[in-house]
Amino acid sequence: MIIASTVDIAQLFLVQQARVMVSLLLSILKSYWSNNAVGIQMSASRTFIVSGSTERAIERHPFVVKLLAHGAIDSEDMKALRRTLEHRTIVKKGQDIIVQGYDYNTLDIVESGFGLRYTLLHQGGRQIISAVLPGDIVGFPASFFDRSIFSVMAATAMSVHRISFESFTELCKQRTNIAIALIWYAAREASLYAHHLINASRRSPLERIAHFLLETHFRLKAVGSASEDSFDLPFSQESIGDAVGLSAPHVNRMLSELKHQGLITIGNRTVQFLDRTALQILAEFDPTYLQRTAFSHKNAQAERRNRPASIT
Repeated sequence: MIIASTVDIAQLFLVQQARVMVSLLLSILKSYWSNNAVGIQMSASRTFIVSGSTERAIERHPFVVKLLAHGAIDSEDMKALRRTLEHRTIVKKGQDIIVQGYDYNTLDIVESGFGLRYTLLHQGGRQIISAVLPGDIVGFPASFFDRSIFSVMAATAMSVHRISFESFTELCKQRTNIAIALIWYAAREASLYAHHLINASRRSPLERIAHFLLETHFRLKAVGSASEDSFDLPFSQESIGDAVGLSAPHVNRMLSELKHQGLITIGNRTVQFLDRTALQILAEFDPTYLQRTAFSHKNAQAERRNRPASIT
C-alpha cells in the first residue's frame, strides 16, 4: 500500500515536470516573437528580510555554477543574473516557504541552507518529494500552477533570492541562454523524481539509504557545497525516512549497518565516505541522471567555440 502511494505521487510529479519544460520552451519562443519585453523589476518590498548585495562572486553562486555547467551563459547573461541575485531573504529554520494548496507567485533561488519539498497525505502522513539544496529553485514548478501542489519547509536557516514569477518570465524572455539552461534544470528534476520512484519501490532499505547519501553528496559537491568525500547532512532520521519510505528507527538501523560495514562515518551531522566505490556498488548509484544532458553538452560546446577569453 505504501509502495503504491509512492508510485502514484512520483508519477504525478513526472507529469508536472513535463508541463514545466513545455512552459519554459514557450518562454524561449516568445522571446523571439515579442519586441516589447518589459524590463526586469525587482521589489525589495516582496522580501521579508533583505540584506545588501551578496559578497560571493557571482560565478561561485550555487545557482550560477549550475547554469555555467549546463548552459551557454555569456557576459550579458551574467550581468542579468547579478541583478537578479542582488538581494537576499533569510528564511528561519522550520518555516514553510510554500504551503500546499495556496497561490504562490514567486521563486526563491537558494544560496545556502537546506529545505524539504513535501506533500501531506489524507491519512496524515508526509511524503518528502526531494531535498532542496543550494542552487535549487523553490517554487519550481509550484509557480506554474494555479495553486501549489506541494509544500517546502526550511530544514535549516536558508538564504534565498526572491523574485516574482513575472520577473522570472521576463528574464527567460530576454536572456534565452538562461531559459535554455533552465530546460536542463527541469529535465534533471524529472529524472530526480524518477530515480526516487525506483529507490522507494524497488531497492532494499539499505540500498535506499546508501543511494540517498550518494545523491545528496553529488548534488552538493556539484555546486561547491561539499568536499570530495564528506558533506553536511542536517536532515533528521525521520525526514530521511519520509524521503525513502522508511520509519525513523529503520533509518537508524540502516545507517548503523553502513557504519558497521566500514562504508561511512557520521559525526556532528557530517557524513564521511570511507569506501565510496563499495557504497556506489551497493546502491547501484550511477550519477548520469544528475549530470549534463546531451542537449546541454552540445550547447556548452557551441558556447566554448564562441565565448570570449574572459567574462566580466
